Amino acid sequence: MEIGARLKEAREEKSLSLEALQDTTKIQKRYLKAIEDNQFEVLPGKFYTRAFIREYASAVGLDPEMIMEEHKNELPTFDEEPTIQYSRVQKARNEATQKSSRSFKFLPTFLTVALIVAVAFVVWIVIQSVGGTSDDTAEDGQGSDNEISVPADSEQEDEETPEEEPQEEGETPQDEEQPAEDDSEAEEPALNAELTQEGTGGFPEHVYSISGAEDRSVTIELEGTAYLEVQSPKGGENLITPKEYTTGESPLSLEFDGQNELYIKTGNAPGTVVKIGDEVIEFPDPEKSTQKMLLQYQE
Repeated sequence: MEIGARLKEAREEKSLSLEALQDTTKIQKRYLKAIEDNQFEVLPGKFYTRAFIREYASAVGLDPEMIMEEHKNELPTFDEEPTIQYSRVQKARNEATQKSSRSFKFLPTFLTVALIVAVAFVVWIVIQSVGGTSDDTAEDGQGSDNEISVPADSEQEDEETPEEEPQEEGETPQDEEQPAEDDSEAEEPALNAELTQEGTGGFPEHVYSISGAEDRSVTIELEGTAYLEVQSPKGGENLITPKEYTTGESPLSLEFDGQNELYIKTGNAPGTVVKIGDEVIEFPDPEKSTQKMLLQYQE
């Protein structure tokens, strides 16, 4: 019995319709029908065939790994998958590591120069203090031998100096310093993406908790061809047409105002870069092509 017929038989034993199976697996009905008919060329890319079959088998109560092993001769091999280019995320990590190394090499030199400047400044202050004390002492010694005569007009002017007029209530003294206004603005909360659940199996689903995001928008950049499905919320409206996308159609900008979830399926995880602003949200498993990501936004 071929793998498609075996899966169909298991589905009918559980009295499941293709529509019900579509709701469970989130795989389109026409792809489920193609699997049952062993028409794998209809599926969106050879590398996605294995992931769909695993989902189907699991949903109808069969062991996915046993099914894949027993029918491995019927399935497309991994040798037929396109070569995935070096991930932009990995490049960004390497560049960040190199910058950090250069910064640490520069730090000891900077601290040495700063220490020398500080010591020189302290020495200069001490010299100035000693010199100023000597000058003051010399001036005091010279002044003790001479009488200082105050002109008579000076005393008269002091006596005739009019008193300051009292200020009216509510007036602010001109000499009083006005308190400086605090122009500092409250800092905006920084974006935080925390991996709360790392998926397992042949088609793992990873869950991220997102806080500090200014709006509900995500950008997807592609490094190679990838089958994509994007929903908001999970199981809800498709934000893009589920199909294979190429680098020529990248980047994809997604807006989902009013929703707190974004659900992404990809058939080329190492070549799919998900960004919130400038922050890259990674697919944790670099070895698997087919992965899912659920972004849950916190208020």
